[in-house]
Amino acid sequence: MSDLQSGADSVAMLRALGLLLDPGIVGLDADGRVLLANEPARRLLGLELEEGSAFVAGEVDYRLIRMIETARETGGVEERAIKLHDRDFVARAIALQGEVSTVLMVRDETRVHHLERVRRDFVSNVSHELRTPITAVQLMAETLANGGLDDAAAAADFVRRIGQEASHMAQMVEELLELSTIESGQRPMASERVPIANLMLSLDRLRPLAESKGVTLVARVEPGTPDLTGDSAQLGQVLRNLAHNAIKFTPSGGRIEVTAAPRGPGHVLIRCSDTGVGITPADLPRIYERFWKADSSRQRDGEGSGLGLAIVRHVVEAHGGSVSVTSEPRHGTEFQVVLPAAESAVGSVD
Repeated sequence: MSDLQSGADSVAMLRALGLLLDPGIVGLDADGRVLLANEPARRLLGLELEEGSAFVAGEVDYRLIRMIETARETGGVEERAIKLHDRDFVARAIALQGEVSTVLMVRDETRVHHLERVRRDFVSNVSHELRTPITAVQLMAETLANGGLDDAAAAADFVRRIGQEASHMAQMVEELLELSTIESGQRPMASERVPIANLMLSLDRLRPLAESKGVTLVARVEPGTPDLTGDSAQLGQVLRNLAHNAIKFTPSGGRIEVTAAPRGPGHVLIRCSDTGVGITPADLPRIYERFWKADSSRQRDGEGSGLGLAIVRHVVEAHGGSVSVTSEPRHGTEFQVVLPAAESAVGSVD
C-alpha cells in the first residue's frame, strides 16, 4: 500500500490494480468523491459510480458508508461480511494518505459460502445416514457376543439383519462414489451407439426383486424408437434406479411399466410409471436432492440411500437430456426422461 500513498500516482496505480484484480475497487478522495471505480465494483454494487460524483449520492448501502467513515476515523482497515442483493460479500475499507483518501474493496463470496454450506450439509447428511446402520450393527453384534449365539434362531436373524445393514452402507458408499465421479467429470463418459432394446435388458436384474414383492415389471420399446448415443452403463443405471425406486414404493399386486418411444425429431422418451404410493406435491421439488427422503420412505426398511434420483438427474443432464416427474399420492408416479437420439437414427424415425 505504500506505493498507493505516494500522491498523484496513487490514482493511476489504483486504476491499474483495478484492471488486474477481480474484487471491486472504489477509490475516494478526502471529500468522498469517486476518483475511480472498476467494472467489478459497478457490477457488484449495482451502481454507476461515475468519477467525480459523491459516493453517498449513488444510493450506497449505509453499511459501506459506515465502514468508510470508521476506517477514516481510525486511520486503519475496516472489514465486514454483508449481504447485498441476495448475495454474500466481503467488504474492506482502507484509509490512505494522499490523493486517494480511502479505498473500498468488495469481493463476491456467494459461491464460496454456497460451497461451504454444501460441504457442511454433505458431512451432516452422510453422518446421519451412516449413524443408524452402524448403531444397529453394533447393538446386534454386542447381543450376539453376550450370549445371543446360544439362541440359534435369534442368532440367524441377527446375522441376516447385520448383512442387510452392511449392504445398505455398501450401497451408500458405492452411490456416493458414483455421484462424485459424475459431478466431477473424472470418469470420461463413453460416447457409443446404445440400442434402446439392449438398454431395457438392464432391468432384468431387478425382476427377482419385483417378483419377491409381488410386483409386475414390464419393459416395452415402441416400434420406430431410435437408438441413443452415450454411455450404456450410465444410461442403464438410470433405468435401474428409476425402476428400483418404483419397486420400493409399489405395494404387492402393483404394476411398473418402463417404456421407450420416439419423441419428436431426434429424441427418445423413456417413461417409468408405477401404481405405488405416489409423492406428495410438497415433496416433488426435493426428490433429486442428495440424501433426501420422503416420510413414506423413512418408514420403510431398506429404503435406500436417497442418492438414486440424484444420480438419475446428473446422468441424464450429462447426456444432454431432461427428467421430469408427475405423481399423485396413492395413485402412482411417472418419471419421464427425454434423451437425444443417435444422429444417424434421427432421419429414420417416422
